[in-house]
Amino acid sequence: MIVAGEPVGVLEIWEDKVPNVSAKIRALLPFVTTMQHGKLTGDLLLMQTPIVEAWENVFYPDEEFVAERKAANEGDVGMPVSFYPPRQQISILYGPFPMEPLPVSAIGQVVAGHERIKAIAMECWFDPGQQIELVLDEEG
Repeated sequence: MIVAGEPVGVLEIWEDKVPNVSAKIRALLPFVTTMQHGKLTGDLLLMQTPIVEAWENVFYPDEEFVAERKAANEGDVGMPVSFYPPRQQISILYGPFPMEPLPVSAIGQVVAGHERIKAIAMECWFDPGQQIELVLDEEG
């Protein structure tokens, strides 16, 4: 992830769990989009994409999912990355999980740059519209 010409974080996309969505993302890279912040859905950084794809690796943001994330991340929920097909958005949840009945595709997680991503997301809440570039890392 690059914002204002500076690398800010690294996302891991689970190609084994979301082969169709990850293939669409890979085919787009690199691409630039506009960041938005969720207004009703909690601490959520949103990035619009042109991806049209069905749900994969579906989860519901509920207590069971939070417990699973904590178990997988040594007591921390981490920063999950998801894809919401109806709005064609990739999102990063950087705060508490909102409990809601809508399904989401869990597609990965943030593996580096957690604090910088959180700061950018919080800035986006008050000043939306910054551009973000998603690129393939050198190893991927």
